[in-house]
Amino acid sequence: MKEEETSINRLTYETDYSNNKSLREGLYPLFETVFDIPFSTFKDFHSRGFWDPSYKPYSYFVEGRAVANVSTFQWPILLDGNHRQAIGIQSVMTHPEYRGTGRMADLMNKAVKDIDAEGRLAFLVTSDPVLYEKFGFSVLKEYYFVKKRTHQGSGSSDLRPIDPFDVEDLGIIQRLFRNNTPSSSVFYPLNYEHSFYLNVYNPFLKELLYYSPSRDVLVMYEVLEGRLELFDVIGETLPELDEVCSWIREPFEEVHLFMSPDKFDADFEVREYSSPDCLMVRGEVNEDHLQVKLPVFAEF
Repeated sequence: MKEEETSINRLTYETDYSNNKSLREGLYPLFETVFDIPFSTFKDFHSRGFWDPSYKPYSYFVEGRAVANVSTFQWPILLDGNHRQAIGIQSVMTHPEYRGTGRMADLMNKAVKDIDAEGRLAFLVTSDPVLYEKFGFSVLKEYYFVKKRTHQGSGSSDLRPIDPFDVEDLGIIQRLFRNNTPSSSVFYPLNYEHSFYLNVYNPFLKELLYYSPSRDVLVMYEVLEGRLELFDVIGETLPELDEVCSWIREPFEEVHLFMSPDKFDADFEVREYSSPDCLMVRGEVNEDHLQVKLPVFAEF
């Protein structure tokens, strides 16, 4: 007991330190311990300019290394046609040696207090929703949208793979995000570029990125077992769904749209989205008529 008490007494609290290199890099090992994300990934992420400047950690440190953390970031969204200021919560993690000591709850309460002072909605994604219910969060059901659409495959499409880690391709992606027209007004994060960059460190997701030079849009999709799974379209002008379908080289029989279809077509079958990870919200959201889907590349 004395050893445990001594360890807890060595805790120091730090917040809003993204611009402090020593403290920021003292957070990276906790990601490796808890989520198995290598230290080198976050060093690379920051060096490439991918770090979100609004990212605000709330952390406990011991001897220069974070042992518990909750982070927030600015997350403006379109919600039911309205522009809403919101906060995202991510990087909730505690070193195994400090679990059960109340550190995570303490940091969550600090973050929630700041969010409430600003009068913001708050969102998070988690595989353990019960953990966050006591902080006022509730699950926001997600849906995806299906329609029959036969496509024989295109032999003349100019779609090409695009690589966020290539300097020229990255410049294209950054420009498209800066000028992006939201693909939905029902539920759409207005600036999810930084989450996108972290997600593309996943090699599977990185392979789902394509660019059309003629239409100057980024298309995120895959064709799987005869269905087109469309995750988002990023660009200044949102193309029609039929046009997007005409670009796809592979044949398919159905379109599965993983975003609200209000700007594409009303003729979709609505299906409840099932995933180990839940989208949760804190604050007043009218769920009675909303059928939302957080874009896959915007997950955090």
